[in-house]
Amino acid sequence: GHFVRQSDSTEYPIPGILNGALAAGQIILSFALLGAASQAKTFWATALLAVVFAFVMQLGFGLAHEAAHSKLHPSSALNEGLGVLLYSLFPGSYHLFEIAHLVHHRRNRSDAELEDYVLPGEIRWRKRAVYYLILCGLFWFLTPLALLTLAMIPGRSIQIPAPGENAGGFSRYMQFLNSVNPARIRRDLLVTVAVWTSAALLLHLKLSHLAVCYAAFAFCWASQQYIYHVRTPRHVVLGAVDLHLWLPFELLYLHFNYHLTHHVAAWVPWIYLPKIA
Repeated sequence: GHFVRQSDSTEYPIPGILNGALAAGQIILSFALLGAASQAKTFWATALLAVVFAFVMQLGFGLAHEAAHSKLHPSSALNEGLGVLLYSLFPGSYHLFEIAHLVHHRRNRSDAELEDYVLPGEIRWRKRAVYYLILCGLFWFLTPLALLTLAMIPGRSIQIPAPGENAGGFSRYMQFLNSVNPARIRRDLLVTVAVWTSAALLLHLKLSHLAVCYAAFAFCWASQQYIYHVRTPRHVVLGAVDLHLWLPFELLYLHFNYHLTHHVAAWVPWIYLPKIA
């Protein structure tokens, strides 16, 4: 039930060239779909493109997830640069995602990340309402909102007071912000603004059509974030499950469905997860 520590970096080498090609293809295809959706003449054409866009963005999330674990590319500079570019499409802060996700691996199924329980001090109906709102897309909506909010913090660090003994899960969860660097958040915001300004001018994107595409992605992405952890043991490593997935989608998700395997050996690149599961 412990993490499998990395003993030999050559045993499971990072497929840097493959990941770089996938990242470039994902970014180009995502914006191509947004451009096509903006030019679509009917709602149904836009909706169909939005569904395709939602699944292509799942690939982007999988690649950004690899970057957060420093296994998207052997070069640390390219690893982070690709991560920032990929997460600008959400749009959001790669640095914020990186910190939140790595903290998740250290406190999985703790009180800070217990969405499927009502803790002391929490109100049942409110916890249930927030849970379903998060699954329906609120989790995605908080991503760009957090980017804009945290980028405005003038200091070099964020100070969130320690939660009390009976604090709810949200107060405990927000403690990860103490590890966030606002300067890197501002860097991510500048990249995001540059990427989207260029895309809007080149592709003549329409806000209403973008809203349809991102509504599809928000629901698709947010609804799957907890499925690998709900009702699993309250154990930081074993509190996850491997799930069956149709092979084409499994490849699109970069074997993200091997989630327990990932938690046990988080340093292993996606391409090897079925082998070691």
